[in-house]
Amino acid sequence: MTTPMELLEFDYTNPIKCIYHRPIGKKYVVPHWHEAIEICYVAKGHPGTMYIEDKEYQLNQGDIYVINSRLIHSFDTVINDGSRIITILINYDWLRHSLPKTVRKKNFELIKAPKKDSQMTAFHELTALINNINDFQCHDTSEDNHLHQLAMSVELISVLVKNFAVDKQVTSDIPEVISQIIAEFHADYQNDIQLSDMAKEYNYSYAYFSKFFKKYLGLSPKKYLTFLRIQKAAELIEKTDDKFTMIVAETGFPDEKSFYSAFKDRYHQTPLEYRKHIQNLTQTTVAP
Repeated sequence: MTTPMELLEFDYTNPIKCIYHRPIGKKYVVPHWHEAIEICYVAKGHPGTMYIEDKEYQLNQGDIYVINSRLIHSFDTVINDGSRIITILINYDWLRHSLPKTVRKKNFELIKAPKKDSQMTAFHELTALINNINDFQCHDTSEDNHLHQLAMSVELISVLVKNFAVDKQVTSDIPEVISQIIAEFHADYQNDIQLSDMAKEYNYSYAYFSKFFKKYLGLSPKKYLTFLRIQKAAELIEKTDDKFTMIVAETGFPDEKSFYSAFKDRYHQTPLEYRKHIQNLTQTTVAP
């Protein structure tokens, strides 16, 4: 594959990164991939839908999904007080250096719940570790507890390796070129991407290029690029105070009109309404 489209930064002293997603409402994540092993744990409720390669999964409380390195996945969810997700990302470079034989020969197999009764104890251990890691991250960031957090991280990886590792097989049915196109979108979405020119780069007509892409991802390259730009715009609205004119320029929309129209179509509210919602959430949210 090409250079991973999503570059994840890890604390070099800890092999995992934990994200407890804030209750911001609608949360779309376009199809993407990265080298890190990703664990999706449904902490509360029924947040929505997850897609791994060409398979669709309805997320329900207590489910754990392990997404192996370089698998294309996406989310269409609603994150609120009644539906929450915890994401654990495991540093693939750490795994490669610490467990070279395991990384070379094994994948992890855990979708929703164990298939074997003998794995249930390990499944409950995994659930407890995820919750404990999240609690420590949310409530206690002191240096005194850093070693305990590190120990829990290593223990989580140990539980996975001992109980949910299987012989590696080729599991992706999506052609390599799709991953290359996705990587190119994520690298250049801020610029003026001419899809017809991109199709020529891959020796396709635009009609075939669009049909080929939609076959594997369920949406046209044009819509994918729009959704990606909306996702990046929503992240900027959530994390910065940038003016919308700047966000339009930073996310590759040709003008403010197309940005406002696409954003409202996807989120069912204007960018300003979304920003006010995030600001109110920030003022009222209490750490879980």
